[in-house]
Formats: sequence, C-alpha cells, structure tokens
Amino acid sequence: MFGFPSLSKLLVLVLIVGAVMIGYRLFGRAAAQGGKQRDSRRGRGPAAAPAEPEAVDTVYDAETDTYVVREKNAKQD
Repeated sequence: MFGFPSLSKLLVLVLIVGAVMIGYRLFGRAAAQGGKQRDSRRGRGPAAAPAEPEAVDTVYDAETDTYVVREKNAKQD
C-alpha cells in the first residue's frame, strides 16, 4: 500500500522541512529583537517595571467570622 517513495517526493519533503526550520529560526530571532527594540523606544526597562502591590496585614474579626485588613494606625496586639 505504501510502497517506496520516489526520490523526487523525498527531495520535496526535505526542502519543505528545511524551509520550515529556517523560517522558524528567522521568525524567533526577529521576534526577540523586536521585543527589545519596542522596550527601548518606549523607555521601559527594569526601572520602569510595574511595582508589586503592597502587602497588608489581616486580622480575624469574630463578629463577621472573616479576616479583615488591619488599619495602619491601629494598635497591634
């Protein structure tokens, strides 16, 4: 049913696989360089990265049976 493939079919298959590999490499390289250029044009770098949210203390509230955010100026136990 499958038989032996002809030489021309094998050559076309090798060319297609090679073209896909080369295209993948070029696309990956262009995408990596494009990302770096975009960041430098916009002035974004490590210093301009978004800050992490501030951590907050929570305390257990027996009335509501939940944890609530402790106020900054509240007395700590």
